[in-house]
Amino acid sequence: MAFSDGDIVKVHYTAYQDNEAFETTKEDVAVKEGIFDEKREYKPIIAIIGERNFFEKVDEALKNMQVGEKKRITLSPKDAFGERNEELIRVVSLREFKKRNIAPFPGLVVELNGLRGRVQSVSGGRVRVDFNHPLAGKTIEFELEVVEKVEGKENKAKALIEKFFSFAEKDISYAIKDDTLVVEAKADKLVGVEGLKRAFAKAAFKCLNVSKVKIAEIFEKEEKAEKSQEASDSSEKRQQE
Repeated sequence: MAFSDGDIVKVHYTAYQDNEAFETTKEDVAVKEGIFDEKREYKPIIAIIGERNFFEKVDEALKNMQVGEKKRITLSPKDAFGERNEELIRVVSLREFKKRNIAPFPGLVVELNGLRGRVQSVSGGRVRVDFNHPLAGKTIEFELEVVEKVEGKENKAKALIEKFFSFAEKDISYAIKDDTLVVEAKADKLVGVEGLKRAFAKAAFKCLNVSKVKIAEIFEKEEKAEKSQEASDSSEKRQQE
């Protein structure tokens, strides 16, 4: 049975180029393929059916899968990272790099004027930089496995928090009251992520069928700091006496 828009599923995936994995959510695959990162937590991602989770064709395939099913999809360059664009290969003056205290060399990944690229060559005071995506022009394969469909409002709310606020998940609590999703986070944990908050609310409206989303900051009394200040004040008073 295919999924419906707004369903939340947990998905394992591995992306390949020329049969070599360059991205995966599975630890055993990462180890086998030599791309294991000890700083990363390997687990299924949270995907919302009908939303942009992967590339369009991968999302379409995911929608028509079932829990426990595995599928491998081949994407042409135009359906993946795009065709290579020769206009994105540019020559930049070496002076621009010196202004930024950068010593360019072939293979160095740099960011200039909001564009991320890789240095191809350095010669005669000029630096040739390729601003195409490293996988532009490449055929990509995605291997998908639907692990679970998330059921129930409480579990869905938890999954959405994991998807949008994984960096502060441990500092967030939530509850669904009537038609309102109330999310509480320790102060400063969700500062500067207004775009994520809006995206989270939009997803909650779609997946949980709530009409309101409330995100509140929680400030906690710092008792240790206050006691330390009281002790300092008391000590200073005794010295004055």
